[in-house]
Amino acid sequence: MSATSNLDGANVRGPWSEVASFEMPTGDVTIPIDLLRDVADALLKLPGAKTCDPGSQRPIVGLSMEYCSTVYVAGTEDALSWRVTKPLRGSYNGCQPSSDVTDSEHSAEQIWIVGYIHNHPCGTPPSTLDLTVWPTDAFSGKPALAEFRMIPGNPAPAMFKGQALLMASALVAERADGSRVFLRYFPTGEIEQWSQQERRWRLLGTCVPTRTRYSSEPLCRDGAVQLLAE
Repeated sequence: MSATSNLDGANVRGPWSEVASFEMPTGDVTIPIDLLRDVADALLKLPGAKTCDPGSQRPIVGLSMEYCSTVYVAGTEDALSWRVTKPLRGSYNGCQPSSDVTDSEHSAEQIWIVGYIHNHPCGTPPSTLDLTVWPTDAFSGKPALAEFRMIPGNPAPAMFKGQALLMASALVAERADGSRVFLRYFPTGEIEQWSQQERRWRLLGTCVPTRTRYSSEPLCRDGAVQLLAE
């Protein structure tokens, strides 16, 4: 398994051979849980992706590594599949994804970029401000993270059987014991967790980010959001 070095304006190729493409099922236009699992498996296996100083719980310069991939859908309105590109390699504290994608099976006119993925080697929360609404207990134990940042507002969005894709950002947190928590957050504020027992997404709460001079704590409709007890 390898990753290419990051270059400004780099062309990235997909689909990544380590992650299967997932055909979009009728009636579901959100990023599939199986894709989240497979990408987290492949991304967090890359050299340095989970390397962390056990004392400071911070990334190690020269050993820890962030990688990033581009999330896209390819095909036609009647037959779309979710795909990710082969990762670019960044540094111990960042990675710049590319929006220049070449797919091995589809032309540029059949490719829609919908987001980006990167890992956090250890102990660092999501990097985008609107994801400060994640439940704080998701970060207990200084986990390694795979963060899926979905970008809404494409002026020519991908459509599947007459429906626009739902832009839910997602987070996979891997704890020290190897267990994982899967969360997703919609622009409308809903935070959901994948229930391993029920095999479905469960609503944890509805929150909006707040930014005042005193606090950046999210405002949640029913109080603080907690993870499922399972």
